[in-house]
Amino acid sequence: MATIQLREQETRPDGSLVVRVVYPDSSEFEVAVADPASEADEELLAWYFERHLRFPFLDWDKRAAAVKLLDRYGRELFAQVFAGEPGEGYRSFRKVGFDGCRIEVTGGTGMHRLHWEALADPALDSPVALRVPITRRVDRNPPRFDLPGPRPTLNILVVTARPDGAGDVGYRTVSRPLVTAMHQSPLRVTIDLVRPGTWRALREHLAATRDRHGTGWYQLIHFDLHGAFADHAAIAAGHANGRFLFAGREAFEGRRGFLFFETAATGTADPRSAEEIAGLLAEHRVPMAVLNACQSAMATATEAALAQQLVQAGVPVVVGMAYSVTVTAAELSMPQLYRRLVEHENPDVALQAMRRALRDSPDRCGYFDQTLPLQDWVLPVVFQQQPVRLALREMTDPETEVFYARQDRVDREPEPEYGFLGRDLDIQAIEHALLVDDARNHLLVRGMAGAGKSTLLRHVGWWWQRTGLVDQVFAFSFEDRAWTANQMVRTIAQQLWGPVEFARWDQLSETAGRARVAQALRASRHLLVIDNAESITAGPAAIPHALNQDERDQLRGWIRQLRGGRTLVVWGSREAETWVAADSFAGNVHQLGGLDPQAASALTDRILTRFGVTHYRDDAGHRDALNQIIKLLEGYPLPLEVVLPALATTPPATVLEELTAGGHTADPAGLIQAAIEYSHGKLDPALQHSLLLLAPFTATIPAGDVLAGYQELLAGLEPDDDPWGPLDLPAALDAATGLGLAIPHPELEPLSQVVPVLPYFLRQRLREHPRWKDATEFAHGHFYAQLGLNFHGLLTGTDPQQRRVGQAVTAASYANLSAASSYAAHHGLPVLPALCAVEELLDQLQQHEARLQWLSDIIATITEATPDSVELPEFLHLAGMAAQELRRFGEAERHYGRALSLKLESGNRHSAATTYGQLGRVAQDQRRFGEAERHYQQALDLFLEFDDRYGAARTYHNFGTAAQELRRFDEAEHRYRRALDLKLESNDRDSAATTYHQLGMVAQDQRRFDEAQRHLQQALDLKLEFNNRYGAASSHHELGVVAHELQRLGEAERHYQQALDLFLEFDDRHGAASSYHQLGMVAHELRRLDEAERHLQRAVDLKLEFDDRHGAASSYHQLGVVAQARQRFDEAERHLQRAVDL
Repeated sequence: MATIQLREQETRPDGSLVVRVVYPDSSEFEVAVADPASEADEELLAWYFERHLRFPFLDWDKRAAAVKLLDRYGRELFAQVFAGEPGEGYRSFRKVGFDGCRIEVTGGTGMHRLHWEALADPALDSPVALRVPITRRVDRNPPRFDLPGPRPTLNILVVTARPDGAGDVGYRTVSRPLVTAMHQSPLRVTIDLVRPGTWRALREHLAATRDRHGTGWYQLIHFDLHGAFADHAAIAAGHANGRFLFAGREAFEGRRGFLFFETAATGTADPRSAEEIAGLLAEHRVPMAVLNACQSAMATATEAALAQQLVQAGVPVVVGMAYSVTVTAAELSMPQLYRRLVEHENPDVALQAMRRALRDSPDRCGYFDQTLPLQDWVLPVVFQQQPVRLALREMTDPETEVFYARQDRVDREPEPEYGFLGRDLDIQAIEHALLVDDARNHLLVRGMAGAGKSTLLRHVGWWWQRTGLVDQVFAFSFEDRAWTANQMVRTIAQQLWGPVEFARWDQLSETAGRARVAQALRASRHLLVIDNAESITAGPAAIPHALNQDERDQLRGWIRQLRGGRTLVVWGSREAETWVAADSFAGNVHQLGGLDPQAASALTDRILTRFGVTHYRDDAGHRDALNQIIKLLEGYPLPLEVVLPALATTPPATVLEELTAGGHTADPAGLIQAAIEYSHGKLDPALQHSLLLLAPFTATIPAGDVLAGYQELLAGLEPDDDPWGPLDLPAALDAATGLGLAIPHPELEPLSQVVPVLPYFLRQRLREHPRWKDATEFAHGHFYAQLGLNFHGLLTGTDPQQRRVGQAVTAASYANLSAASSYAAHHGLPVLPALCAVEELLDQLQQHEARLQWLSDIIATITEATPDSVELPEFLHLAGMAAQELRRFGEAERHYGRALSLKLESGNRHSAATTYGQLGRVAQDQRRFGEAERHYQQALDLFLEFDDRYGAARTYHNFGTAAQELRRFDEAEHRYRRALDLKLESNDRDSAATTYHQLGMVAQDQRRFDEAQRHLQQALDLKLEFNNRYGAASSHHELGVVAHELQRLGEAERHYQQALDLFLEFDDRHGAASSYHQLGMVAHELRRLDEAERHLQRAVDLKLEFDDRHGAASSYHQLGVVAQARQRFDEAERHLQRAVDL
């Protein structure tokens, strides 16, 4: 291949480079090359590739500027190298379509910090790198090792590390598409995965491979890890706070590139330097590495990129990424790279195919489900220090036998009816649990009925065998038959050994035969799966394939012999399997729940598509009911696959009603009934009755002593004409857990989660006992009335941790509290006890639309059922608050007016004070300040009359906000400090945050910015302490305003973006309008005028949507200023006049 060489010769005092251009005909030219990008330009590119997708709806001008910069950069770099005489050779190659040509860049750090892949020839319609392979070399001769000779197969080792577990990026994002693509290739490819993703596991895997095949077996290692540059102080600090495992390593100068491996502890990473990694690869003669790590090919003026460091340390070929590569890009491009490599392409040619794939399909998934084009074709970089061709030789007969025998041994991928979806987090957790500690090679995968345990275990067996973790898979399901230890051992022996060796084994006694198979399993890495294990002990959830006591003892004894060996043993069961736990998995248990939201959504789409009812997703009249069905089924595959097909003949609202009430429509084929009926029927009759009495519960059930309170309520309600005798509801819940129909809540110890179809089954059965049905609904309503009050106390307490517990337990009990509230409203009972916790939770989560709708329904029901209810004024008041949060001020005033009239009529003057205060806030929101202050004074007088210091504190605060808006700052500050004193006196630190915030704003209004920043930071810290993320949005916004005033525009923009992110997360469109306005102001000052105009127009639209005419006037004014800056004077005049009109 003809090579155009670009060799760094020297660095001039001004930082520019002298580069020699060398052509294949030996003609040479020297050119001067200066970095086309300034430091600000590099920051813009870093923002574009690293951070832009976090806020895809912002900074369109900035994005356009980055794309334009990339093109300009490439053209300027090209002009410096190939203009005039030095480019004649290049132009000759261009005339023949660059056939057989490549460009090689050689030099040091200064040379490699330039983005050579961005080279842009004005005469071409695409970047040079898409037409000509571009490779890089370092300018010094690193230590070399002899490259291995051709192997019979292309052997790829993939190392995937996700140190943060469930909080990390997708586990099989790269490996699964790669395995699929290579399996479909006609060429001979073997892909092995290192598991777990620890440094120790990688070293041991390579050592074991060397022992089997010699060095040089793997031609390529793919590192799918996080990467970064850091100095010793940063790594040591990470070690001190538990983030990094770095004890006992020597200090180093400057900054180094690291890859981060997993450790035994989730959340702690093991950083390994380029030198360590290169040394390991050299030891095992691995000629090529691919780094999926972010910034692995990005250099600075003084620091070599991680990929460059690996090459300098001796790795012949390294592919890296200049910036972070998105998940979408990795899924798209990596299979292309490997497909070309297995077709014997040079690495640089294979990389060019990968680059084209990125260019041809540029859409990438960002945050907030946004899709945007990204010019990330420029990111892949290849360093090629010596020629590497991954050519394959012919196989010998024994090698052919081994390779194709392995292919034959791996079954086709199991294909569930709707495909295998999700479960990456579960697979990683299972691998971590089994592989981090050699002594813990046994695991129980426990899950409720319908969770998909068997489906997961079949897939895991296939995946582990396909990717080289295990040699053979021995799977025994007690759904098929009752397997004794001897039957399992015989089946395993037949698979392990050929006819002759098996015949010899068959001559042994049963005891000796079991011991020999156990020895073979301990010595080699296989997988033993024992599924549907609840049958073994004839548990009530079991299919009738039990083992007697002697058979269980024999199986337990044989399983004990496998502990600590190399074979992995995985049990699948609905139950805890305590009979074997101590001899097998002990406490090593993985609890399997429903599918993750993305996978559940994909499964739902496939089911709806098959049955031709996808229109329900887009039909506003049916969409809510469909979403409630999906939420109710909680991502469990079996219930989704059973219930959703009913939509083919029945609308979602009807299916939802039947599913809730226990009607037949939701289970047309009777599969739910059949799935539970058998197990339920095997219970003792008293437990059957007790379990039926749990019918009113949905999603969660309190356990233990808490549930006993519900039983006490039922004790006095037993129907005379249908007596059931002694009841034991806690035992019934335990029985449901034994059946695999319930599990302890993973985070909230007093609660148990129930499989979504259990309430359906129980309600269907309880319909045969109408008196008991009435009794359970009554008891359930009273039970949650008491729990609701307890939860509300947690939600409104002053302890941040209790607040978080209150939010979690109320959210988990949401369906039960809702049902209890509805029952009370329809039966003339007190509603507020059950409703108050959910109402408070919706308020804290800023779910005001749902809050108002729910309150309106309750008000309508109470008005009809018990028009003289003493609770009605309180619900009207709460509805007014929800309407006010939605800025529906007329509706809010109507609710408050009705509430106030009813309170005064009944003589409840203390409660009337709160409503006076809210009427004042509504008036203030509409800038009727005189009316607002009159209402505040009425409220304050009443609070002081009743010595309600908490209520007085809130009113002083409101007085302060009014005085502040009227620019009476001394008065405002006095009122706020009075409010703050009262709040801190009662340890109301959560509410104190809002007053600190307002004190910060008063200081800001008076240009006392240091004081303003101090108060606003106090407010932000308290809000975050109490998990008030929505409240944090306003503090971020105001901190942005302070930074803006001080002309710290980058800091201001970051705060505004954080505020906007939170406002949008909580669907506060009016709050978002303010942040859009301020972002527009910053963009204007930075002369990003198109972006400024878009932000300000968005602010105007949102403010007018909420009838905020005063705020809209401000944004119109600023739009006028922007138009004036663009010399569009007619447009400026229109905007300014609109501001005046408003």
